[in-house]
Amino acid sequence: MDGGLPPLAASLLDASTLTLVAAPALWYLVVRPLRRLFEARGRLLELLFDSQEQERARIARDLHDSVGQQLTALMVGLRTVAEAADIETARGRVAALRELASAAHGEVRRLAHGLRPALLEELGLASALERLCQDFERSHSVKTLLRCDTVTAARLPRASEAALYRMAQEALTNVARHAGARQVEVALEQDDGFLHLTIHDDGRGFEAEPADVPKQRQGGFGLGSIRERTVLLDGELKVKTSPGKGTTVAIRVPVGG
Repeated sequence: MDGGLPPLAASLLDASTLTLVAAPALWYLVVRPLRRLFEARGRLLELLFDSQEQERARIARDLHDSVGQQLTALMVGLRTVAEAADIETARGRVAALRELASAAHGEVRRLAHGLRPALLEELGLASALERLCQDFERSHSVKTLLRCDTVTAARLPRASEAALYRMAQEALTNVARHAGARQVEVALEQDDGFLHLTIHDDGRGFEAEPADVPKQRQGGFGLGSIRERTVLLDGELKVKTSPGKGTTVAIRVPVGG
């Protein structure tokens, strides 16, 4: 017995001394690394969940902005077939709608594989917009003009290309569904490190929301999706319209957005 202490007391004293001496070492060597590991695991799980939500949001936007718009274009196009003046005109419109249906089918397959639109992948934004305008004019019998700077003919950042293409697609769908326009102009320009996408139609227009209305409520006529994509690219969206005077949708995003 140490110092005349009973065995139990001596054991308790030794255990207490060992605990006092070893506790700091255990904290630094075991507890603190484990705590950091769990904190890192929590951050990774949070990032994983955020990534999953962003991916779901992306897929939802793509379904709405591509397949949804193409199906809407098909429905509107079928109405123009029914209103065709003669059989030859109807046949021409049906041929265009068949191409649109084929594109929608292909887009579903590409979305299933997580790919962006093939037109962008193969041709770039300027050429993809040219094809989009041609298809829109054939499908809806609305004269569609495209003006594209030579600078923007070069390949742009992937995020900018995809977002601007989708926004142009959304804006043209809005023209087909709501504007009753005879002509629409699409312009893609670049200056001072910014891309400018402008879609102007000569249709019926609409009553714009007051400036003090919260932006989440300023989403009429499908503008909510365009606004959301613009925000994601740190860009700016302006809509100029009034009843009977057409609508201009002006989008401005950084080139590296």
